[in-house]
Amino acid sequence: MMSAIGIAGMHSCANMGGGPQGGPRDMIPPKYVFSTPERSAVNSKPEKAEIIFDEYIVLKDAQNVIVSPPMEPAPEIKSVGKKVSITFKDSLEKDATYIIDFGSNIVDFRESNPIRNYYFEFSTGEKVDSFCISGNVVDAYTLVPQTGITVGVYSDWTDSTFATKRLERITKTDKNGRFVLRGLKEKPYHLCAVKDDNTNFRFDAPGEMLAWIDTVITPRKKMEERCDTTWKAVDRDSLLGLEPGNVRTDTLIIDSIACSQRPYYMPDSVEMRLFAKPLPYQAYKKVERTEANKMTLYFTNEKNQKQSPTIKPINFTPSDDWYIVESNVSTDTIKYWIKDTNIVKLDNLEFAMTYIATDSIGAFIEQTDTITSIYKKVKVSKKEAKAAKNQKKALKISVAKAIEIDEDPEIVFETPTFDFNADAIVVFEKKDTTKKPLPFTISSADQCGRKYKLEGKWEEGNIYGIVVDSGKVKDIYGLASDSTILAFRKKEKQEYSNITLKMQNVPSENVIVELVDKDKIVKREYPKDNKVEFTNVTPGSYAARLIVDTDKDGDWTTGDYKGMKQPEDVYFFEKPLSVSANWDYEEDWVIGKAPLHTQRPATTYPPQPKKR
Repeated sequence: MMSAIGIAGMHSCANMGGGPQGGPRDMIPPKYVFSTPERSAVNSKPEKAEIIFDEYIVLKDAQNVIVSPPMEPAPEIKSVGKKVSITFKDSLEKDATYIIDFGSNIVDFRESNPIRNYYFEFSTGEKVDSFCISGNVVDAYTLVPQTGITVGVYSDWTDSTFATKRLERITKTDKNGRFVLRGLKEKPYHLCAVKDDNTNFRFDAPGEMLAWIDTVITPRKKMEERCDTTWKAVDRDSLLGLEPGNVRTDTLIIDSIACSQRPYYMPDSVEMRLFAKPLPYQAYKKVERTEANKMTLYFTNEKNQKQSPTIKPINFTPSDDWYIVESNVSTDTIKYWIKDTNIVKLDNLEFAMTYIATDSIGAFIEQTDTITSIYKKVKVSKKEAKAAKNQKKALKISVAKAIEIDEDPEIVFETPTFDFNADAIVVFEKKDTTKKPLPFTISSADQCGRKYKLEGKWEEGNIYGIVVDSGKVKDIYGLASDSTILAFRKKEKQEYSNITLKMQNVPSENVIVELVDKDKIVKREYPKDNKVEFTNVTPGSYAARLIVDTDKDGDWTTGDYKGMKQPEDVYFFEKPLSVSANWDYEEDWVIGKAPLHTQRPATTYPPQPKKR
């Protein structure tokens, strides 16, 4: 009995399908009946190909049907009734094997049973080229298998080939990052992959993800015995020597096993590491003024390029120090607290802003834009306005309720303050009924006077109170604090876990090991004596990543096609590290024991990146 893959062509490649399909209900996919040209035909140059099946079929997604060698313009592929037609709009190459790979896109009309891994082939030359290369594509940094990546080959190769010539033969990765590149000759090839966003079968767009294998690959085959199992349905009661019951119960048993010598094509486990070297991208995004006294500018920033814009008023004349700046660490969000009350009253603020941006080739440039910041007052009812007027206003103060074991509490004011010091507050231990003041020092945690760290000898598990007397602290607008009592608790060691990884086959002396939560790096350590320890880990589920830091810059470095430089190697521990509080975990890690595409546990995959 010939399988659905066998029907597709006279040759098969390694690892092309799963195990037996089927069951009591109809699970039989459509079957090939005949075609023009015939399958595996030679010396054939059709303008149109048609494939007929034994039942009505549906072509789910013609856009995902792969034609190799790639053709520009692409053929028109559609289905009607029991037929699939392929109309070629480009002339066929001489002495070439054509593969039309439908994947699992052909299904029957009633049950949507797919013909899995189905492809059709013919040759314009004297023979059908049957060699294959197969493997997997992963993201070089996250090791997540990549779907829909174009994989192809070149017969000849220079440093510029990938960027100037389209791939000679192509396929795409499936949902598991797996690819099978068919129709190859038994000769050396250069294997490449690209996230081909512009669908021109080459790497030529800034920021496109790519991969290549440094060495040439010559596909080969060997003969090995393979066995096909035929199954049949029988009444289960009869197998047990029982009388048939009122309800028929079928089960599947082996009918026959037929073995024969078949070709096995290699290589079948090529690992390709996809990376991008994107052009630097830095730009102004928008301005917000949700409060009359606060304006926020948003930017898209490069990792190591900070923003420090200058703003020159156009429609107002300010004093020299009319604002206080507050920015986050990456400076992609910058807040301006407006001190001048005359400016606060203006609904529209217009100014010229000079900042750092990037041009079309990724170079950093100084750019000036005219920005208008608009404040729209929120409409409230008379009742709400009266209640707000009668409500006593006070400076709002907060502190986190639970403080990490290796951190100090941070007191946060709603607006910037001035002249805030340790005399303004008292800190005491909650269990001390006398509320004896404890020694501490204050250090500023930002540049605008909103956040301050309280540094002291805070003991694990203890709860502390913070007293702020009325009028002790004022913000830049003169708003004073009300009498306030805050509380925080210092976490204990028993609320954390510790993880020890004992490593074998460490590939280099220069490695970094990271504990990762999805796409966030939680902790980073350098191994000692082939062992790495993560202490005080918050309970959760993590992945462990090892980076071979070849350039010793303390971080992962991507590749560069211009210099033919591969990205730095990355490995993952094969199990998720699910940790509970007050437990110590120890694991043995043999680096590189499993193939790259199987190393990272799927439960730890990061979310899909957002498009810029």
